[in-house]
Amino acid sequence: MPDIDFEFTRERDRELTEAGLTLHQRPFHVAIAWMKANNISGPLFDNTIWSPLMTFYRQLYPSGDFSVPALFEGGVAFRDQMYSVRVDVGFGQFSIEPIKCIEIPPEELETIYNLERDQFWGALYCAGDVIDIAYGIDDISHQRGEAARLFSNARSALAATVRTLQGRLDLDTAVQSACIASELALKGALVCIGWTLPQVRKLSHNLVEAAETLVSERPRSSDAQLLAACASFPNYVTSRYTDHGLSRRELMTLAMRSQFIVAEAVRRVTERDLGAQLEADQSIPPRVLP
Repeated sequence: MPDIDFEFTRERDRELTEAGLTLHQRPFHVAIAWMKANNISGPLFDNTIWSPLMTFYRQLYPSGDFSVPALFEGGVAFRDQMYSVRVDVGFGQFSIEPIKCIEIPPEELETIYNLERDQFWGALYCAGDVIDIAYGIDDISHQRGEAARLFSNARSALAATVRTLQGRLDLDTAVQSACIASELALKGALVCIGWTLPQVRKLSHNLVEAAETLVSERPRSSDAQLLAACASFPNYVTSRYTDHGLSRRELMTLAMRSQFIVAEAVRRVTERDLGAQLEADQSIPPRVLP
């Protein structure tokens, strides 16, 4: 069996990059290409191929991350800091603990629990939102069509909001991405239940009207919270051209409201509803939206 070589790896990697494959996917495809080019049969992950291949890849990308990415990364806000909530791809039946999805040092989480108990419980609900968004939008994505595209774009806008607020500078764009995430999710839910794109476009950027329409079609016990969250948003259009006047802490609050709205839209058109399970748990205080 000929040994895979560096130039073959580099050339195939360039082609795969141009084709849009992500870094963690490309070694697998390079290995297949090498085996086909040399009429090699046998296990794909044989060390005689995989070990030198990954050595070459680490030379090409010394700081590269070859791990499988999360299904979705949302966030939770403690005080004026944003922390990632990572939801991994799941296979078969499994359990998930929302609080353990938050990427925060255990000692810091313990400090928040001891000193900011209300924020700890709020973060638990926010992590539940992220989990419902991750798996719910993944469910919708298999349907394809306009609803899937709207929800996919909402997820991307929400992820961008979280990433922006994890930084220290130029946070203002989080207002626009939080607004658009909420709007697209509500419209995606309406499309799921039978609305056409021309119909949802007539709603323009009016979050309250979109939420009222969805509530009338798919009511839940959280209707009042959803409507209140939508009513608290700045105007999507005017906030592009004027100073929104929000502090860093208030931007965190806006992001968490947006995440809640996206989760609520998902819950009304899928079977995903960890949020309701958390609300029903008598050991957890009732949810209080920021």
